[in-house]
Amino acid sequence: MSEDTRKVARGPLGDARPGHEAEDDRPKGKPSEKVEDRPNVGTVKPEDYPAGDRDSARPD
Repeated sequence: MSEDTRKVARGPLGDARPGHEAEDDRPKGKPSEKVEDRPNVGTVKPEDYPAGDRDSARPD
């Protein structure tokens, strides 16, 4: 039995009991950033495309 599964609280029949886990001692990840503080990496402007491509893509 691995060390991780020994930390799980077990019921009288040996089944795992959700909500009764021991504190996880593994290192935690970084906290998530607020939306306002995240870098904007996916912004595309019309000027990023050549004028010919923009004109041919219009449904007119």
